[in-house]
Amino acid sequence: MSYLLEATGVSKSFGGAPVLSDVHLAIRPGEVVSLIGENGAGKSTLAKILCGIVQPDHGTLFLNGQAISFEHPRQALAARIAIVHQELNLAENLTVAENLLLGREPLRHGLLDRAEMLRQASEALNRLSLTIDPNQLVSTLSTAQRQMLEIARALSFDPHLLIFDEPTSSLGEEDARRLLSLITQLKATGVAILYVSHRLPEVIEISDRIVALKDGKNSGEAAPPHITRDTLIRLIVGRDLNDIYGYQPRHIGEEALALNQFQATPWHTPCSFSIRKGEIVGIAGLVGSGRSELMEALFGISQAAGGSISIAGEEVSVTTSRNAWSRGIALVPESRKEQGLILESSIRDNIVLSERILSSAFIPRDAAEEKKTSESFTASLRIRCASSEQRSAELSGGNQQKVVIARCLATSPSVLLLDEPTRGVDVGARREIYSLLFSLAAQGMAILFVSSELEEVIGIADRVLVMSDGELCGELPRAAFSEHAIMSLASHHPQVAA
Repeated sequence: MSYLLEATGVSKSFGGAPVLSDVHLAIRPGEVVSLIGENGAGKSTLAKILCGIVQPDHGTLFLNGQAISFEHPRQALAARIAIVHQELNLAENLTVAENLLLGREPLRHGLLDRAEMLRQASEALNRLSLTIDPNQLVSTLSTAQRQMLEIARALSFDPHLLIFDEPTSSLGEEDARRLLSLITQLKATGVAILYVSHRLPEVIEISDRIVALKDGKNSGEAAPPHITRDTLIRLIVGRDLNDIYGYQPRHIGEEALALNQFQATPWHTPCSFSIRKGEIVGIAGLVGSGRSELMEALFGISQAAGGSISIAGEEVSVTTSRNAWSRGIALVPESRKEQGLILESSIRDNIVLSERILSSAFIPRDAAEEKKTSESFTASLRIRCASSEQRSAELSGGNQQKVVIARCLATSPSVLLLDEPTRGVDVGARREIYSLLFSLAAQGMAILFVSSELEEVIGIADRVLVMSDGELCGELPRAAFSEHAIMSLASHHPQVAA
């Protein structure tokens, strides 16, 4: 079968730094091709070139054998090529229906036909079995609902080629399974799928062929029956990684953080638990269980509805983020784009942001010291960049996540909170982050993290707290870890708790 889309000799540089060099990619109708590689390998840039968001410096695109160039995403959409972005691209001040049909609103007698808009929006939502009100403002949706809305919008263009860039990074297990099932259905109808993901089990499950990039170049391909986890890791990082977690038991010290009848929001059930110095505690649960809201209340982003927080045995008031920082609490938020970074600012400015907020307005900035701090974290966290003066918006998603972590560590916290710490991060960088967390814990830092990936929770936690419907419904020590035990608790069956 001939190719639907083929890219040959594609090269792209940003600020003089090469991102893609002579890359080749081809995909047939009804084929699922996965694109894998480390953060900064050029995967998202290539995806953006294929749908007209970015123009290549060199190279040619062929659509059904004919050379074509896209100067604007509208041209790609007209050619029925659509993309679901890794970083959500929705207008929060508009409704679900208005986002779904933005730029192609139905008209009647020259006026907006709202009844037809709602009909089309409902049809798009029903295709994914989404129970979202088309009149609801996007700002009120959860991250997972927004991701599914992005997918519904892309499907509404009836694409011949649909590109997914980390589509399940903010989805729970049920929504992720629904998406993978949908991809199988689309493939059966002849739709070509380019699937960019760091989640190797998904890639192995759905792919007809896998293309790997490393340092902006093609590094190899794999196809059944030769698609295995070890093969893919070797293609991504250039070597074997037998254990990406590398769990390291360590000395657990005295109490660092304690919650007493803490109620994150009015709909949360008050909970009490503590974390000790040197301990890594995971919070598991289904999407909507209230995990992120708990983290935000702990960090002062939102006001808790009740209860108290103690740090090192002393009850403290945490009412703002600045207050949390001053008490030695730092948070890596769920969404790096919306909550974690000032994208137009430099890496240096983002890393030292928390320190600046904590310092007195009357003390002049020490540019040399700030540069030293940012370059130290850039090197230690292996942030791929031209320099610490590069705009954060120009980094890959995984490297942006490292900048957020660096900003948190710059305040030398005693308690580190992380909400989905490895979302959109490749397998090699994940291992670096896990190693960093073990190192921080070994130095006495208390770490509390939320993750939707049970394998990750089991891989690095000393203890797991499980939430369901805003309630802390169980706790598991490491010796009792299993996906079944965690999911049973998350489904609110407390009899499996150990």
